[in-house]
Amino acid sequence: MLSAYLSLAKPRILALSVVVSLASAVIAGQGSLALGTGVLLVLSGGLASAGAAFINNYFDRDIDAVMERTRHRPLPTGKVSPLTVLIVGVALVAAAVPLALLLNYLVASFVLGGVLIYSVIYTLWLKRRTSLNIVIGGLSGSSAVLAGWFAITSHISPVPLLIALIVFFWTPSHFWSLGLACRASYRMAGVPILPVLAGTKKTAACILLSTSLVVAASLVTYFVGPFHQFYLVSAIVLGALFLTANVVLLQQPTRRLAWLNFKLSGAYLLGLFLTMALDIAAH
Repeated sequence: MLSAYLSLAKPRILALSVVVSLASAVIAGQGSLALGTGVLLVLSGGLASAGAAFINNYFDRDIDAVMERTRHRPLPTGKVSPLTVLIVGVALVAAAVPLALLLNYLVASFVLGGVLIYSVIYTLWLKRRTSLNIVIGGLSGSSAVLAGWFAITSHISPVPLLIALIVFFWTPSHFWSLGLACRASYRMAGVPILPVLAGTKKTAACILLSTSLVVAASLVTYFVGPFHQFYLVSAIVLGALFLTANVVLLQQPTRRLAWLNFKLSGAYLLGLFLTMALDIAAH
């Protein structure tokens, strides 16, 4: 039963969100991050991410029951009660907000905003209505960047906005790759994700465009931000690998290559943010 509830928290998304937030905080603090601040950021962001995932699972349980990739999740299989999942999700979010407020109201606003964008605006409103669902839903990940930044400073600069833009541009590339790999399931579930509406070739072209914007934003961030050569070289290498995989997908938009792009996109974002933080911390 415990493993079922842990899976409902979508631990991979949770971990990526926490890393993005912590990296942003390290950059804002010019390489330093107080232990107490880091702990509060991890707890508030982690609880909020888990809560949003629980709520998302609750509202998507009918879709998940149809799709091959998700039909073995705890809710479609009846391992857990839908009402319990909803209550736990709301409770996790309710616990996250006071912890974020211990940092400041801006952090709390972005933590709560990220939850509302993902579990309400994306899941309830956009996902079943428009092919732009995941584009706008990408603002949820950007909120984690801004929560990390404002946990350290109230100073507004182009740097956190550019870093948030990286996550925003990355989100469509990541989830369109997943949608391309699971296109038949999304069609069966009636979700108007881009691969269902536009087809494989056009979706692969849009993935390449989205990734190009991600890589461009990562390089602009170097010139605008406080970064050094370690980050620049890492951004170029990671970006080249990511773009190459996208080009191969465009040439051969198969399910296997789409799944590979999906996995690679997660590794790309994790690697990019880790190198950001290490670059600043080392100087």
